[in-house]
Amino acid sequence: MQKLLLFTFILAFSIQSFGQNNSFVDRQLDSIQDVHEQIKFLNDWTGKNYRKHPNEALFYSEKCFELAKQTNNHSGAGDALIRIGLVSKRKGDNLKALSFYTKALNNYRISKDSLGINKALFSRGNIHYNIENYNLAVTDYYTSLRYFEQIKDYKATALVYNNLGLVYKKLKEYQKALNNYKKSARISTENNLNSSLYLSNTNIANIYSIQNKFQEALSYHKKNLDVLKAEPNKYRLAQTYHNIGACFLEMKQYAIAIDYQKWSLQLKEEIGNKNLIITSLNGLSQANYQMNNLEDALSYSKRAYQLGKEVGNIDSQKNSASSIFHILTHQHQADSALRYWEIYDQLKDSLINKESLKQVTEIQAKYEAEKKEAEIALLKKENNNKAMQRNGLVVILILIAGYAGFIVYSYYSNKKLTRLLSLQKSRIEWSKELLDCRNKELKVSNQTKNKLFQIISHDLRSPLASVSGISHLIQILLKQGRYHELDETSQDLNECVTRVLNLTDNLLSWSLNQSGKLPFTPVIIPVKNLLSGILEIYKTGAQQKNILLELSISQNLFVYADRPMLETVVRNLLNNALKFTPEGGLIVLGAEMKADHTEIWIEDNGVGISDEAISLIFELDTSSSGTRGEKGNGLGLILCKDFIERNHGEIWVESEEGHGTTFRFTVPNAEKIYTEESISHQ
Repeated sequence: MQKLLLFTFILAFSIQSFGQNNSFVDRQLDSIQDVHEQIKFLNDWTGKNYRKHPNEALFYSEKCFELAKQTNNHSGAGDALIRIGLVSKRKGDNLKALSFYTKALNNYRISKDSLGINKALFSRGNIHYNIENYNLAVTDYYTSLRYFEQIKDYKATALVYNNLGLVYKKLKEYQKALNNYKKSARISTENNLNSSLYLSNTNIANIYSIQNKFQEALSYHKKNLDVLKAEPNKYRLAQTYHNIGACFLEMKQYAIAIDYQKWSLQLKEEIGNKNLIITSLNGLSQANYQMNNLEDALSYSKRAYQLGKEVGNIDSQKNSASSIFHILTHQHQADSALRYWEIYDQLKDSLINKESLKQVTEIQAKYEAEKKEAEIALLKKENNNKAMQRNGLVVILILIAGYAGFIVYSYYSNKKLTRLLSLQKSRIEWSKELLDCRNKELKVSNQTKNKLFQIISHDLRSPLASVSGISHLIQILLKQGRYHELDETSQDLNECVTRVLNLTDNLLSWSLNQSGKLPFTPVIIPVKNLLSGILEIYKTGAQQKNILLELSISQNLFVYADRPMLETVVRNLLNNALKFTPEGGLIVLGAEMKADHTEIWIEDNGVGISDEAISLIFELDTSSSGTRGEKGNGLGLILCKDFIERNHGEIWVESEEGHGTTFRFTVPNAEKIYTEESISHQ
């Protein structure tokens, strides 16, 4: 009952509001005697109110268009059609807006209204941009640009240059985009056009961010702070603080990034727009995560996730769930992390299904429209036949001419129908191919999940069961006072826990890499420091098996790669070497510079690998046992292969059964990368 009363109140308020606007406009119209002045008043009112009162604006624009059409006021009709197009655009119907802008353009041309013609071209260019007809958008923009420059309309000129930059950005022609943005900024600066200057500075900064030139991007965002001092705007100030924070985040100055994101968040909370708040919360979470402030990062991501649920933003929920998963993973909260991974996976599937359903719906709607056109064409054909029958007694010459006209019309109608049917067939076939690809991807995904579940259920459960057994054994030894046996038992416990942690790390890294969410940040790495540091970690494990570890590197080598990925590869390969090398063995880590890359190897004198096993060594189904019965599932080698290929290198194995194994991989030289970047920026 309460909901019904509330709905009734809202409906009554809306009707009253419309009535008040209606009454005001009608009173003003009654007070104006000249019809052309009425048309001018209606166009002025709808131009100012189409955002706040779209329905009333549409009503009066249609009324204005009828008045203009009756009085042959083509410029007035064009203005009314522009307003109708604006309302359609705000309602998301770009195709309808495009139709109205084109009709407006035709009316302006009849009245030879140059200003109207170019306003319509600019508006139509915006619609072409929205529906991704970029070539048509550029044509309309350049045509209007020449006119606006000629009449020295600096505001319109700056706006056109800015929109041209947006088109070239979409086409990934970033230098052209930058040139147009800078022209817009120069014109805006020279003519004190603060609003368009703000847009130009923001767009220039965005291009520099895409090109990873964050210092340059930062300078333009800071210029906007000066612009906003002259013309304050709380929304733009909040966005500028957010953009500056994002630049500092990319520059790894996380503390400064947090300060700017907090200022942005404060302003957005005052504005009250939840979608804006979510972006700042995500920025704060990311910065705190990089600083290892995991609790703060988790708090911001959970708040962003909750706001995403409140506003029904599935994409925002998905991104927040992914961030929470990463944070909980680093906190070693496996159960909670997996729960948010499931939420992320469900939301991702929901977005994919929603997009697929949208595509199918659009295809179905186009099919129905084309089907109706075909039916109309057939009806016209039948009507023409009947008309010819009724006029059968007309003069022979007229009958022949009419018959010839009918044949021509039928030919083109059938040709059009055939083209439409062919186009529809192509679209259906394309949809089928798309669905087949989706099915194949889902099949591969399910197979991968099944393999992972097998690893988790067997390889993860086995050492955990050993841990459980060893913990019970420790209790028994303590009760019986057999303390001398605790040392060996604790070593067994340590080995089991180490295997669990290694497998868990590999599983998480592999799943993140497969989903494309594992960050890739290549840096210059000194090879000797990297290898010696990892050798130090495994020295204790090697001593337990009386294995000698050696480092063979003759010079200071530097590579360009993602450090965490490279460390993971070396650790996995060294761990495997320790596993398959008997007591008293030798393991050598080495590196050597080649022409354009550095080759790193891990060589052991262990049990070796058979030719059959080598051919399958980088597949997930492979498994093996070490010299002490240590279990392996092949996941570590799969991870190594993925990480090396992602760093633009190669990995291979050389082995002879009973005579040891050598794993080799390549990584680009830092000197080569630096040289290529220097050449590309000259």
